[in-house]
Amino acid sequence: MKTVLRWGIVYLLLLTGLTALGHYNQQLNAKLAALQTLEADLRQKETRLLIQRYQLTAPLALRTWAEANGYIPMSLGRWVLPERSRP
Repeated sequence: MKTVLRWGIVYLLLLTGLTALGHYNQQLNAKLAALQTLEADLRQKETRLLIQRYQLTAPLALRTWAEANGYIPMSLGRWVLPERSRP
């Protein structure tokens, strides 16, 4: 009887340890899934921001902004000598 009781206790201890290990693994799996979801969301946000940056810094967009703010092309500018170099 003592042998059966000893092996029963060992079995219950191992079963408890296995249950605790399984619970720990499930928690880690849930955290990993949350991190993977967050990573996917951040990648989508990065893609949206890169597209938005390109739209704002595209040559035609910069030209439109410059014309709206009074800039003129360098080739149309009026060239004058600086005051120090005038004779």
